[in-house]
Amino acid sequence: MNIADIWTKSLFPSLLDYIIMAFYLIAMFIIAVNIQKKYQDINPVYRFYTWGLFAKIAGAIAFCLVYTLYYEGHDTTNYYRSSEALVNLLFHKPLNYLSLLAGNVTPENRMAFDASTGFPWYLGDYQSFATVRITSIFTLLGFKNYFTASILIAWFAYTGIWKLYLVFTDLFKGIYKELAIVILFFPSVLFWGSGILKDTYTLMAAGWFVYGFYHLFIKKRFRVKFVFILILSSYLMISIKPYIFVALLPGAFLWASFEKIRRIKNIFIRFATGPAIILLFLLISRFFITGLSEKLEDYATFEGIVEKAVITQDDLTRAHAYGENYFDIGHLDGTFLNFISKAPQAIFAAFFRPFMWEGDSLLIFIAGIENMIILLFCTFIFLRAGPLRFIRIINRSPSAAFCLLFALIFAFAVGISTANFGALVRLRIPMLPFLGIAMFVVNFYRRRLKGIKSLIQIIPQESLLSNVKAPKTDI
Repeated sequence: MNIADIWTKSLFPSLLDYIIMAFYLIAMFIIAVNIQKKYQDINPVYRFYTWGLFAKIAGAIAFCLVYTLYYEGHDTTNYYRSSEALVNLLFHKPLNYLSLLAGNVTPENRMAFDASTGFPWYLGDYQSFATVRITSIFTLLGFKNYFTASILIAWFAYTGIWKLYLVFTDLFKGIYKELAIVILFFPSVLFWGSGILKDTYTLMAAGWFVYGFYHLFIKKRFRVKFVFILILSSYLMISIKPYIFVALLPGAFLWASFEKIRRIKNIFIRFATGPAIILLFLLISRFFITGLSEKLEDYATFEGIVEKAVITQDDLTRAHAYGENYFDIGHLDGTFLNFISKAPQAIFAAFFRPFMWEGDSLLIFIAGIENMIILLFCTFIFLRAGPLRFIRIINRSPSAAFCLLFALIFAFAVGISTANFGALVRLRIPMLPFLGIAMFVVNFYRRRLKGIKSLIQIIPQESLLSNVKAPKTDI
């Protein structure tokens, strides 16, 4: 790891950095405890607020240690060093910095960097440079220290994770402890989703998106702040990882359409209008994707997605740097049937691989242990519910259907375009909480089904949540 560049500080904290870090951690603790005390009596799920935050921060510190002591640099350190160059530019040419912060990578702004500021990576990669731009804010607040900036980013990213937790504990108050495990304390999500990486920002944005969508379209709370949340979170996902937005949007609109259908009391009208409502919402999602085609680039069309997957898989398969940490789901020839035929292998790989014996690194082995637990967990719930009852519960629960659909679409997208385990264990983290939510919801309804013949008797409330006045816990 080269840390001798004149424009880059050592990645490790100095004594002053430790003092600054301690100040931030104490401030975070005080703020978190006050938030928890303020809302815990109203909403008991806030008992996990402080624990969840510091688990997130612990994940960020662990991530920093691994990538400074074990890997000695990677994308994360490149993002940080590039952000430091932007911070240096702020003090030399603030107008150029502000212009770059807004995404204007013009020749004039490129020429603003010199030996005194350093030269950032990723200026030619819009999505990676979006990560650098956002990170520069936290690098500035962290007084140009890698660890301090990472802790601040983890604090910032936790807001989206907590909002995701609030949504599903509002829907399923009886399993808030189980949901805390898969949303707040999932080990690989804490590790890969807390450092200076694209995944940290996009996972946060996905949580905020679900929160805004839930209040606008499911609970029918039409407020400007929820519209703003949807727009900003969508912008972040599209700017950094467009395929997450593409995977999330259709499932979200199907969630809304199912809720709309279930509110129709007349069974005849429900069955007569149901397909039209679903089609309408799917067309709306398609309209948004088409309208954002310039920003979504290859992800705006099916052909573009297939071509991107073929190129990405080919590049990663031939990357010697990954050693034995790669897998092969078969040749992609760019045709529709070939692409779809790879779905089972791709989804299974994203859900449950690598196994403990696959790969040649400690992190892959640890990921394998977690994957074995996930596989046993999903198998147990599926077998306890039974195939038919599992399908019936998913069909009757729009929120569970949304979570499972997003997990499947996302797993397919990642599994088919990723050929090495090192990338897979990191890229798949946005779908892991949603997979866990879907499984726990199925298990929740399965337990309640004992002695009850009809699912309608135990799942009526989910479609009536818009009529329930929510507690004021929008923090």
